[in-house]
Amino acid sequence: MSRFRLFLAAVVLALAATPAQAVCDANNTYRFAFSSVGATSLNYANSYTYTASNTLGATRTFTTSFTTNGLSTNVVASVALPVIGNLITSGSGANTLVVGGVFSGRTASITGATRVITVTFTFAQPVRDFAFTVHDADYTNNQYRDWIYISGSNGAATYIPTLTTPHGTNNGAGPRSNGNSSLTLGPAATPFNITAHQGVGTGASDNNNVNTGDVTASFAEPVTSITMRYGNYPYQSGENSTGQQGMGISALSFCPMPALAITKTSAPYATSGPDRFNAPGSDVAYALTVTNSGGSPVDLSSLVLTDVLPANVTFYNGDYNPAIPGMGPFELTAGTSGVTLPAGGRAYSNNGGSTYVYAPAAGYDANVDAVRLTPTGSMAANSTFTIRFRARVD
Repeated sequence: MSRFRLFLAAVVLALAATPAQAVCDANNTYRFAFSSVGATSLNYANSYTYTASNTLGATRTFTTSFTTNGLSTNVVASVALPVIGNLITSGSGANTLVVGGVFSGRTASITGATRVITVTFTFAQPVRDFAFTVHDADYTNNQYRDWIYISGSNGAATYIPTLTTPHGTNNGAGPRSNGNSSLTLGPAATPFNITAHQGVGTGASDNNNVNTGDVTASFAEPVTSITMRYGNYPYQSGENSTGQQGMGISALSFCPMPALAITKTSAPYATSGPDRFNAPGSDVAYALTVTNSGGSPVDLSSLVLTDVLPANVTFYNGDYNPAIPGMGPFELTAGTSGVTLPAGGRAYSNNGGSTYVYAPAAGYDANVDAVRLTPTGSMAANSTFTIRFRARVD
């Protein structure tokens, strides 16, 4: 019996809008602490590349760069900034990346280019769950009122971080300030006009003994660039001068994005007898294999597979394996992926994939010309699953 050549129609894997974010496990989380570099003098005119690592031994580099405007001096407490050192440690005793100086006057706009210092972390590829902690955001009368603005971006998209302090202060639901914090967070209209991106110093902190000036910024969205803008809030009542100010950045963490790939293969459904050939009248078994080679899980129930069938086959709407009554036309081999394929995650088209509302007849149904599969669950990092179904060669 001669073989009959089958053409594999295109199969598409997409990520849908997701209702929940999958949690990246600790082993796959990359971390970097500036204390690991050792005391180092830096320069605002330069960029620096550092390497973060995870417990699995993988590494990922990122770049730290600066811009400044309006500094009359970059010296704070006799230390030339920026520097990796112990000027600001927030009680940990570990070196931080310290930025600051003395502006020639107060900052009129934190999003402008005048009298602002920026610190930007840049990644060659998008990362998720990025977080970093800033220390010693505070205020001293008639010298400075620390003013920070943090944002993330990925291409043309920009994102607002979640800002939190160790004392319950946040820029979401709940209090914006706390008596144990030396700053307040936006959005707020009074007494400071600040957005959800921003924080403003409201009280005295201490460089090295307390965490009252700590604020952590985190992003749920994938980002390639994260920028902290640092200024000195405009004069308030009784103020008419500007003094030295500085803040420390201790550490950052992030997860890689999922790295998804899909393959479609075919083989004779029968393993013996004349039907073991891909000839007219015999069944072919299709296998859709999805692999996540990234160190991050796929968000909950966000995978969508669509497969337009070749014109020379007829879909089989029956149990893929007759030995398992009720299993339906799809067989899922989940492996360690953590996904399932419920009946509600199977849809059929009779118009080439324009819509997926067709109800197939039992057995072989020539009207089915495309299928859409939506596995549920969060696909684990570094995992694979396979979905198989049958069709008859015409």
